[in-house]
Amino acid sequence: METLAARVRACRRALGLTQEELADRAGLNSRHVQKVEAGELNVTISTLSALALALGVNITDLIEPHLLSGSRPQATSLPRLSPTEMLPCCRNTEGLNSIGLTPERLCHAIFHAYTVIDSIDSRLLEGGLERLGGGTVELANLSSIVGNLLGAGVALHSGGQFVRNGPHKFPDLLSTNSDFASGIEIKVAIETNVPKGHLAKAGTYLTFRYVLVTTSGFDRSHRGDIVSIWEARCGRLSESDFSVSNTAGDSGKTAVIKSEALRRMNLVYFDQALCPYKRYVYFN
Repeated sequence: METLAARVRACRRALGLTQEELADRAGLNSRHVQKVEAGELNVTISTLSALALALGVNITDLIEPHLLSGSRPQATSLPRLSPTEMLPCCRNTEGLNSIGLTPERLCHAIFHAYTVIDSIDSRLLEGGLERLGGGTVELANLSSIVGNLLGAGVALHSGGQFVRNGPHKFPDLLSTNSDFASGIEIKVAIETNVPKGHLAKAGTYLTFRYVLVTTSGFDRSHRGDIVSIWEARCGRLSESDFSVSNTAGDSGKTAVIKSEALRRMNLVYFDQALCPYKRYVYFN
């Protein structure tokens, strides 16, 4: 079977790009790309996402060669809503428009994340491992993976309005339109947790919260292992909208979005069937 390294190299050559040019497009070091194509690097989800976006392909095209023929992986028996079927979950269109997005683009970004996650989960299950949400990665890392995939999906389906920034750079998405020059920073949290990062930075934010469901669906009393988005919000945040801590023994500074600041943000996506709250009162 064709290796990941060979697929990256083939896609790059098909576009007539050098390794340096691909690295520049993906926001990576050229040596990083060289190691990927030589098979000398354990590639992270973040790197895969950046390469796929730079090459103009879906991440699944790099990790699932059979997808190129048009077949679709059956990662779970959980039916996913199509982007069109997700549209009734969208709210506050004006809020989305104010950051350069539309309900359609948001739904396609979520669906993109699902497609990649389900493909990876399928491979993990084939290898006798747990799904990403079942313990293969820690929950903090899972939220980071989900955020990277959502960011890639937003850029991919933004009609060229946004491009991915370099790894670990603020904001996650840079705008090609001067009307949205601040770009978008993406933050993700599980269940009822409030999204957080390492630094409090003013800017435009797009937050997502997700639950882990089973193949039978969502059960508030039982955490499953399949990622499903239940909420998205967007809006401007200032440094004062974060609670910053630097507790000894912690992994470093933590900047948590204050609950009242999160509630002020525009609620732009809400899936009632997946809501982890018994009574959800944070509509706006």
